Amino acid sequence: MPEPEFHELWLTMMSQMPPREYSAEVFKTGTGYPWPRPEGSFVLGEGEGRLLADLEPALQSELIERFTGPGSGRPPMIAIGSNASPEGLWRKFAHFDDPQDRTLLAVSGQLHDFDVGAAAELALYGALPATIFPSSGTRVNATAVWLTDTQLTQLAWAEIPYWIGRLDTRFEFEPDIARLGPEGLDRALVFVNRFGAFAPDGHPLALAAIPAENRKVPALGQVELLEITARLAVGGDVAPEELVRRAYEAPEATGHRVTGVMTANAIPFESSRWTPFPQN
Repeated sequence: MPEPEFHELWLTMMSQMPPREYSAEVFKTGTGYPWPRPEGSFVLGEGEGRLLADLEPALQSELIERFTGPGSGRPPMIAIGSNASPEGLWRKFAHFDDPQDRTLLAVSGQLHDFDVGAAAELALYGALPATIFPSSGTRVNATAVWLTDTQLTQLAWAEIPYWIGRLDTRFEFEPDIARLGPEGLDRALVFVNRFGAFAPDGHPLALAAIPAENRKVPALGQVELLEITARLAVGGDVAPEELVRRAYEAPEATGHRVTGVMTANAIPFESSRWTPFPQN
């Protein structure tokens, strides 16, 4: 869908959102994005992320082969935000009947020549979600996950404001995993936000919650990002909490205003290493 049509669709969806109850817990949850994830690679199973480092090397190698080998049928995807969180993944996969669709391998590592920034979008949970942007020489923390067809379809439906496509760049596995076999990937699927990166000062703003080496732009937390969004969209001294409350209680008016302001302060994603799907 061309961008003008997509933006119009998004505003139509905003206008159909019913008011929701706001609370302090809502704000705390939203500003906790991209939510906790283990300190290292893990296997998702029945709602928990079990660290590979806690398993015997032989079992680690067996799991890596099972999930990433040619016979797995699972393509790799680079998770940059909540899709690297066991909690976030379980919310999306817990209802599936097939145990394979409730399970996956997640390998920590670093994505080369890109950074993870705030998308020019206020998500329904009251935070600015993640999106990648080119950044030569940067190595940002990310997670590779290998997905069944059912899991990939579920994520595509859950990521409506995103394109899915192929990214041709290096993803380097964490050292403990690289010692067991392949050291990384040179291409993988990734979701890219269609609104682009939030850039109120003419450059993207990185997410402080996601570490990176050789970062080229400022990195902010969610509260700081919401402060900027509130100032641009509402003006005055409106607090981040008030902006999120309005987004919950008056979604049509707030959504239209915030979307317009953020779109005017965005840098669309462009990279020669990116191939969006499907191709016409």
